[in-house]
Amino acid sequence: MKAHAPGRGLVLVVVALVVALAATAVEASGSRQAPPAPKPLSAAAWRALIGKAQAEGSVTIYSVQDPTDLAALADQFQQKFKIKVNVVRNVDNVLVGLIDAEESTGRAIADLWVGSQKRYALGAMRNGWVVDPIGPNFFKSRYDRTKLMFGKAWIAGSAILGMAWNTAAYQGPVRDATTFLRPEFKGKIGVPDPRVSTSFMDWYLFQEKKYGADILDKLAAQNPKIYISSLPMTQAVASGEIIGAPLAAGTALVLKAQGAPIDYKVLPDNWNAPYIGLVLKQAPHPNAAQLLADYILSPEGQGLVDKGFGAVYPNIGGTFYAQPRIVNVNDFTPAKVKAFTDHWVQLFTK
Repeated sequence: MKAHAPGRGLVLVVVALVVALAATAVEASGSRQAPPAPKPLSAAAWRALIGKAQAEGSVTIYSVQDPTDLAALADQFQQKFKIKVNVVRNVDNVLVGLIDAEESTGRAIADLWVGSQKRYALGAMRNGWVVDPIGPNFFKSRYDRTKLMFGKAWIAGSAILGMAWNTAAYQGPVRDATTFLRPEFKGKIGVPDPRVSTSFMDWYLFQEKKYGADILDKLAAQNPKIYISSLPMTQAVASGEIIGAPLAAGTALVLKAQGAPIDYKVLPDNWNAPYIGLVLKQAPHPNAAQLLADYILSPEGQGLVDKGFGAVYPNIGGTFYAQPRIVNVNDFTPAKVKAFTDHWVQLFTK
């Protein structure tokens, strides 16, 4: 079963926006000297910021992260600080369109933006849409700024996506992605759509480097069902809509604990896609935005928003940990993205 292609108008809008942000990303990654890093606020200044955030009363986050985890984060933050959190969860291509519209019209809604596309973050910084995060958790020794920040952008966690299979339909061992090439999985696996996110393109490129250039042909020959997100794909494994997914979310473990016939595996060298946070300059609630960003990086916040996924530092209960995989934006120029997606469409949607 094949997924329907996005509408032509939407594709043209998204492609145009990607080209514009990619162009600014190239400039932002040049040799221009970076401004000095911000310094942490004093304890008194941070307490004052919390008071201002509570006076603002609410904060809005646009994020690609798991909606269940985002809801848990929002609920606990509201209980802790008495500040309502409005969550807008969608895929990168949708969120970047919303942010672009808000920035161009001056009618901002979003305070925080958490995506998975480095080129979007670089473009946003180049366009002057972002401010430095200044909360104390950004300056703790456990948060390695040299590895987890670039400019004003910060790693908020990562999508460490493993493999899932339906244990009622398949009882054999699952070694790695090549297991899903077995005959019993033909027509019964799911794969991600790289037209939605270049993170998925990166996953395919990772598979080629690990298993050989013909892995895409082999996966396509399995007649997979195409999904725009790992979350519904994981749920489809649990329900039996498909019986395997070489790219699945850690929510499989939650479903397993609830009694669903599903199992999940993460490899030692597992692929992951970092979540990149941005505090928006145009934020209607700037102090609450800083407070929520800081809370996300706290041990408590990490255990909530990255539950079943990857935390930014180890030993956070309910999370996995892997060194964040930071891609080279030059591997994802508009020309390279188009060439890959054209090839992918030819293989997977014919």
